[in-house]
Amino acid sequence: MRVQSAYNVVVPLPAQNAEGLYALFNTFAGSIDLIDQSIVDGLKSLQQTGTRLLQLRTAASYERGAKLPDDVLEYLDARGYLFDSLDEERIQARFVYEEMLRLHREIAGQPLAIIPTYNCDLKCPYCWQRVYDMDSPIITERMVDRAFDAIGKLVVPQPHQPVELAIFGGEPLQDIPELRERVVQICELAKQAGFNVMAMSNGVGLAQAAPHLAGKIGQIQVTIDGPHEIHRKRRPLPKGDSFTAMVEGVDTALAHGIPIKVRVNVDMTNLPRLPELADLARDRGWLETGKLDFHAAPVKNHNPSKHLNPEAELLEELLKLVDRDERMSVFDLTGFGGIKYFQGFKESAMFSLHRFFNCEAQINFWLFDVHGDIYACWEAAGTPDLAVGRFDPDVEIYERRLNMWRARTTLDISSCGGCTSQPHCGGGCQFHALEHGGSVLTSSCDSLMEGYTLSIQRNADWLMERARKGDHAVGLVTTDGVITPVTRQFGLIEEAAARGGFDMRCA
Repeated sequence: MRVQSAYNVVVPLPAQNAEGLYALFNTFAGSIDLIDQSIVDGLKSLQQTGTRLLQLRTAASYERGAKLPDDVLEYLDARGYLFDSLDEERIQARFVYEEMLRLHREIAGQPLAIIPTYNCDLKCPYCWQRVYDMDSPIITERMVDRAFDAIGKLVVPQPHQPVELAIFGGEPLQDIPELRERVVQICELAKQAGFNVMAMSNGVGLAQAAPHLAGKIGQIQVTIDGPHEIHRKRRPLPKGDSFTAMVEGVDTALAHGIPIKVRVNVDMTNLPRLPELADLARDRGWLETGKLDFHAAPVKNHNPSKHLNPEAELLEELLKLVDRDERMSVFDLTGFGGIKYFQGFKESAMFSLHRFFNCEAQINFWLFDVHGDIYACWEAAGTPDLAVGRFDPDVEIYERRLNMWRARTTLDISSCGGCTSQPHCGGGCQFHALEHGGSVLTSSCDSLMEGYTLSIQRNADWLMERARKGDHAVGLVTTDGVITPVTRQFGLIEEAAARGGFDMRCA
C-alpha cells in the first residue's frame, strides 16, 4: 500500500477563487496540483504520518477517507506525493541532498566577501555586530594582496560560474582616505580577476566614495529603514544625521551611474511607514534612473533574551500592506523565502532545487577579514572562535570547524524531523541556531512555509488558469480523474538517476 509523502502540504484555496479546491504541494518533489475534496479524502486514507494539512473541513471528513481510482493513484505517485514507505522516502531524501549539494557547488555562483574594517560609524540597535570591537584597524595593502592570493588557492572559477565578491563591514565606505584606498584596491583586483564586485554600505560616506568607485564597482547596497525620523532612530549616527547623509550619498552614486540596491530591514515598528520610502524615491527621481531597486528583508533576532514578533506574522502584515497601498509595488519581497521560491516557480515552472541546506555557508562561501581570518558565514565574521581558517601568513583551513558549516543538513537535525519545510529551509540560519540553541544542529525556523501558503492562496486565480490551460507545471485532479496532467520531467533528477540514483518521476 502506498503512503503519503512526509512533505505533502494541502492548502485550501480561497472560495471566491476556486470553491472546493485545494493546492496539493510537495516540497521534496517540487510538485503542485489542484485537487478537490474527493482527492483530499482519498489521501487521508493513505497514512497521514508526517503530512501537513493546513485546514481540515470537519473531523468527520478527516476520518472518512475514500479509495482513489487507479489512474489518480498512478498520477499522484508519478508526481512524488506517494511512496512505498516513509523509510523509502528518507533514503531518497538523503541521496537527493548529496546530489543537489554536489550540483549546487558545480553550478551556483561563487560568493566571496572581504571585510576591510569592522569599524562602523552607526550604532544600529539590531546589528549582530554590536558586541564586537569597534576600534578595528583598517586592512593593509599587503593583507588585501594576501586575501586575493588565498582566493586563487581556494577558488577555481568556472566559465558558467560567476564569482561574486562583496565588500562588507563594519562600514567599508566611511570617509577615511586609507580605507578608501583599500576599497579601491579591492575593486581593481576583483575587476582584474574577472569578478563581479559590490559593496554593502549604510550610505553615510557614499557621497564622498562614489566618485572614486564609479566604473570600478557593479552595485552598492544601501540600507534605508524608513523616512527621516524612523531611519535616524533605527540607524543612529552619533552627533550626526544618518538619513540626510545617506540620501545625499544615493543621489551622488546614481549621478555617477552606480546601481543601488536599497535594503529595508523590516519589523513591526517600521512596517507601516514603508510606503513613504516609495514617495521619497519618486520625489528624488531615483526610480526614473532605472538603477535603483527596493528589497525588503525581515530583521533577525540576534538577542536570545529579546522577543520579536514571529516572522510569519510580519510577512502576513506586510502582504496586507501591499494589498491596500499601491506604493508598495516598488518593493521586492524575495527576502522572504516562500515568496522568493514561489515567484521562481511562476517564472520557470520549477521550485527551488531540493536542498536540505540553508545558505551559501553550507556550499562554497569564503569571507576574508582585516585580521587575516577566514569565515564560512557572513554573521560569524568577527568571532575568532568561529573562523574556519587563516590566509596570513599562509592559507590554512581548519577542516573540523569548516565541516560544522558545510555539513549541516535538516536530515540530521532532530527538531526538523517531520517538518514539511525540510527540503527548502535547511533548518534556517545556522548562525541563529547557534545563538539561540547553542548548536548548529538545532533549527531556526522562519516564515518559509507561511510564505509558500500565502503565495499559493494569493495566486489562486493564476494557478486555476494554468491548471485549466495546461501551459505550466500545475495539474488538476478531481473526482472525475486526472483532468490536466503534468508530464514534464525533472531534468536535474533525471541526471541524478543517470548517476545510479532513483526515478523521481515528473515535475
